[in-house]
Amino acid sequence: MFSKTFRSFSAAKQTAFLAVFIAASVVANSYLNIDVTPSTKITFSYFVCFFAGFLLGPFPGFIVGILGDAIGFLLVPSGAYWLFGLTLGLYGFFAGVFMNLIPGEGKKWLYGKAAITFAVCFVLITCITNSLVNYYYLYIFVWEGVYKKAFWVWLGGRLAFQSVVYAVNMVLCYIVLPFSVRIKAFHNLV
Repeated sequence: MFSKTFRSFSAAKQTAFLAVFIAASVVANSYLNIDVTPSTKITFSYFVCFFAGFLLGPFPGFIVGILGDAIGFLLVPSGAYWLFGLTLGLYGFFAGVFMNLIPGEGKKWLYGKAAITFAVCFVLITCITNSLVNYYYLYIFVWEGVYKKAFWVWLGGRLAFQSVVYAVNMVLCYIVLPFSVRIKAFHNLV
């Protein structure tokens, strides 16, 4: 559940890499985001979790997502989003699984595995899990227990906006992906 790169590091280096990624996740989640509505947020947390999973592996990617969100919430509390740390952790986990455990070499495979990661995470996390959490957050805390919109109507509006946010994170990941391969190659582990 750890990448070859992460396993090759000493315990101190493993701790340092985890700390750096967790700190980056806290910054992306707490300080580099924009709250648009009570349930819509522009964030770059997916970017950080993707590379944590890719470079460190599924389990460290999960830890980065969940701890980054929890620490970020402690530093800058906003709302009652108690399940988003779990979904960010799952994003790092899936990125680690698909990028490290699917066999294949070369640039085409690398970008193909990234596309699989983005597609699966978009459907499972953005469309299903985060949308359900957001909808019930609104129902409980904003709409005071009264359904203001049907879930499918609300989901259509949410996904239109979140698709753009997700696409920006995906493009940033594709831009940085070749540089992260160099980090892995530096350790002769690609």
